[in-house]
Amino acid sequence: MIPHHLDFKRLKRLVTLEKVLASMGLLSTLSRRGHRWVGPCPIHRGDNPNAFTIHRERNLWKCFTRCDAGGDVVELVRRLQGGSYKAAALYLADLAQNDTLQKPTSGSPIRPNPFRPFTPRLTLDSTAPYLVDKGIRPPIARHFQVGAFHGRGMLENCIAVRLFDLEGEPIGYAGRHLDPQIVATRGKWKFPYRLPRNRLLYGYHHTPNRHHTGLVLVEGPWDVLRLAQLGIPAVALFGVHLSARQQEILHPLANLVVLMDGDKAGRHAAVTIHQKLPNSKVISLPEGLDPDDLADLDLVRIGEHLTLF
Repeated sequence: MIPHHLDFKRLKRLVTLEKVLASMGLLSTLSRRGHRWVGPCPIHRGDNPNAFTIHRERNLWKCFTRCDAGGDVVELVRRLQGGSYKAAALYLADLAQNDTLQKPTSGSPIRPNPFRPFTPRLTLDSTAPYLVDKGIRPPIARHFQVGAFHGRGMLENCIAVRLFDLEGEPIGYAGRHLDPQIVATRGKWKFPYRLPRNRLLYGYHHTPNRHHTGLVLVEGPWDVLRLAQLGIPAVALFGVHLSARQQEILHPLANLVVLMDGDKAGRHAAVTIHQKLPNSKVISLPEGLDPDDLADLDLVRIGEHLTLF
C-alpha cells in the first residue's frame, strides 16, 4: 500500500504545477495567458517562448518542441529532477505538507524546504574529453573540483560539479548529463534533491576580492571556469533566473558585468537582470554563442571591464 503522504492522486490534487515551478525558481520564465502559462521549456532549457504550456485548470503540461512530452505534476517533477517517480512524489509531499502546515493563520514565517548537504569528496577525472572540448584545463578543473564521475549512482555518465554554499562549505554535486538522449528528455543538468538553487551562486566563494574587482555574472559553470583560468572572477546562476536572494547578494557590488548566453532567453535575462541591478553592465554575445565558446583573448577583453589587481 502506498503511504498516505505518497498517494499520487492526492498529491496531484494538492500541488499545482505553478507551485512546483515557483519552488524551483522557474515560474518567472513563463508568461500568464488566460488559463495557461506559456514560455520556454524548463526541462530542456530551450529558448522558444511558445514551447511549453501549462493548463492551469487541468494541472497538466506539455512541451511541443524538443521534449515532445507532457503530463501531470508528478511527471514534471520527475523530468526536472531526473529522478524516480518515488523521488518526485517525495518532493510533492514536502510541498503539500509545507503548504498545509504553513498557511498564514498564525502569522508564523514559512520554513524553507529541508535540504541535506552531501559533504564527502568524490574522485573525479579532470582530464575528461568534455572538459577539454570546453577549453577547461585540468588544474582549474581540479581547483573547482569538477570532472567526469566513473562510478555508479546519481552522477553516472555525468560531468560532476561540486557545489558550495556562499561561505565555501561543500553541499553536494550537480551532474551535467553526457548522454544526448537523457539531455533531450530530462535536460542537461541533474541537481541534488531540494537543493536551494535560488540561494546559491556558483563560484562565489572563489572570489574573495569581489568587492574590489567586481564580478562577471554568467549562466553556467563552464563559463566560470574559463574565466577563472584567465584570472577573471565570475559567478554563475545555473540558468537565467535571478532570485531575490541572489539579487540581494550582488546588489552591493559596484562593478558587475552581466554576460548571458547569446540566445533569446539569455538576452531577455540580461535585460531583466540589468533592471534589477541597474549598476551592472550588460555585454551581449552573438546569436548562438555562449561565453565558453569565446577565445581566451575575447574573454580577457570582457575581463577588462572589471578592476583587476
